[in-house]
Amino acid sequence: MPILTRKQRELLQREELILDTAQTMLHQHGYNYLTMDRIAETVEYSKGTIYNHFSSKEDIVCSLCCRHIRNLIEIFERACQMEGSTRERYSAIGIAYSLHHQLHPMDSQNIQTVKNNAVRVKVSKGKLSEMEWLEQKIAKIAHNIVQQAIDAGDLDARYQDHISTIVFGCWSMHYGATLLNQSDIPLDELGFSPVVKMLWENTNIYLDGYQWQPLSSTMDTDRLFDKISSLLLHDEATYINKKSA
Repeated sequence: MPILTRKQRELLQREELILDTAQTMLHQHGYNYLTMDRIAETVEYSKGTIYNHFSSKEDIVCSLCCRHIRNLIEIFERACQMEGSTRERYSAIGIAYSLHHQLHPMDSQNIQTVKNNAVRVKVSKGKLSEMEWLEQKIAKIAHNIVQQAIDAGDLDARYQDHISTIVFGCWSMHYGATLLNQSDIPLDELGFSPVVKMLWENTNIYLDGYQWQPLSSTMDTDRLFDKISSLLLHDEATYINKKSA
């Protein structure tokens, strides 16, 4: 990493302050409340200074999405470097995804906001390109682990042409569960709780369907969940377990 000058550090710190302030406003009041004027007033900088960093409030929300994806990429990369089978490492990125969203629900809500076409058309091309590049990078991590599983013989070679299908199935399962968990649907009352653990069980059933070795029937899956959670997201896992108790 290059050494930053004092001015560069100050610019980055100011940008993080703007993003943190916007995140708080979004959480407390929602997207429609967020304006460049309110952000400027709260951080005590001129509106012109805010515009020096971001061209619109839509770009600010997109930047929050980019920050979230970068955090996930960092966690996913640590999952890839874990000791263990390819299945354990692939499972780790799913656990990391679900735990992270449990603790940071606003992140997925911001992504939903940016994906709304009425908002998306107002985001600058540069910022959209940045988010798309990050999305491609995080998807590639998942693809690489599946490829490694085939190369190692943990997955049958007949799935070589279906790597994207395997990744998409797991992604859609986790993404859908995240949205349901953040909706107004009373999941607890309907018996769908805790969501993270139910998602973990479904993931194992899904991977068993592809005969991804080792099968869940040969593992202590509860112990594996705790091990992965502790290694990757100890604080998040502890917090969520207390909430679920």
